[in-house]
Amino acid sequence: MQITQGVSVGLAALRRNKLRSVLTTLGIIIGIAAVVAVVSVGGGAEHLILIEMERIGGAGMIVCFRKDHIRREDGSYRENKHPEYIEYEDLAFILETCPSLKTATAQSGMPRRVSHRHVNQSLQVHGVTPTFQDVNNWYVKTGRFFTNEEMDRREPICLIGSEVHKDFFQMDDPIGKEMKIDRERFTVIGVMEEKGNMMATEGWDNRVIIPLLTMGTRFIGQRKGWIVLFGQAESYEKVEQAVAEIKVAFRQLHGDEKYFDFFTAKEMIKQVGNVSRIVQVLLGAVASIALFVGGIGIMNIMLVSVTERTREIGLRKAIGAKRTDILIQFLIEAIVLSICGGLIGIFIGSGLATGSGWIISTFLIKDAAWPAIVSVKAAVIAFCVSACIGIFFGIYPANKASRLTPTEALRHV
Repeated sequence: MQITQGVSVGLAALRRNKLRSVLTTLGIIIGIAAVVAVVSVGGGAEHLILIEMERIGGAGMIVCFRKDHIRREDGSYRENKHPEYIEYEDLAFILETCPSLKTATAQSGMPRRVSHRHVNQSLQVHGVTPTFQDVNNWYVKTGRFFTNEEMDRREPICLIGSEVHKDFFQMDDPIGKEMKIDRERFTVIGVMEEKGNMMATEGWDNRVIIPLLTMGTRFIGQRKGWIVLFGQAESYEKVEQAVAEIKVAFRQLHGDEKYFDFFTAKEMIKQVGNVSRIVQVLLGAVASIALFVGGIGIMNIMLVSVTERTREIGLRKAIGAKRTDILIQFLIEAIVLSICGGLIGIFIGSGLATGSGWIISTFLIKDAAWPAIVSVKAAVIAFCVSACIGIFFGIYPANKASRLTPTEALRHV
């Protein structure tokens, strides 16, 4: 028997018993749909983290800050009383001695009362350096950013986020106008582009940005430990190398790097990927139960089909059909039944993934634009799995049908 004939006979058998065929493939449909949906939503989580990282600087982001506590060898923690702190001068040394670092900025943030005319709010005020824009992927929309010379002179100038622009100036041109930070007067020189309230950028549009040294002079005084370094590696692949170079620089600057912590976006991406894969494996294991039940359903219905068509098998053998012909016929029927369930499951799983992404974005993580990435790889694997289930669970009924003798089959009522 030719393969095409076997497929044709298999599809004809499905059409004769439509309801039975649908119920039989229900386990396969549910299992495949669950696998495709889980893999797609999990892939969307990783993709969303990458998007969020790009919004705040990129996957090559490195953050250096002083630890509050240091871990002892026995696993307990003690307060970090080391006299060394990150200083503004560290920035120039790190940029000079770390070739794997593309750019870096020193910055610090704290809540302050900001007022203009009758508007008075508590906002996050960030002191930064002129390289802040490139490191954080956040640029001026109107006006300009301050220069190194203005920062060295501790100029009382500031830039504002889009929400500050709306709340304090009612979207009028704020350039050249004054606003107060605590009791200090600052002149607005620019408005930053809108970031939006996504997971990683929530509250950014409500920030006020001033020169780092201006913040140190007017708000910090002699207090130490207020500066954090943010850097961008040359590439995603060079993140570890850049961290190693920064640690060497910290040894030269502060005697030991163990009093400081180094966080990378790459670590976060890997952790999210690991958690996502664990969840996918666990949910995939649950979905495999449905696939197993679906396989048993296919075996059961094929055994029923063999019993119902025993006389047909006898007639075909009587007119010359070989054992392999009968085996292939029933095996193809089982495979066609399973693959049809798999294809329907892939279609439903894709719809579930898209719907889940919309639900997550609308109700759980609002404005996150969760991308449900329907993985072609997952769909191909699901298709192959459904075919394998048809072969595995169809081989016994097919073999039973092929072993019937013509005389035994023809005597069947």
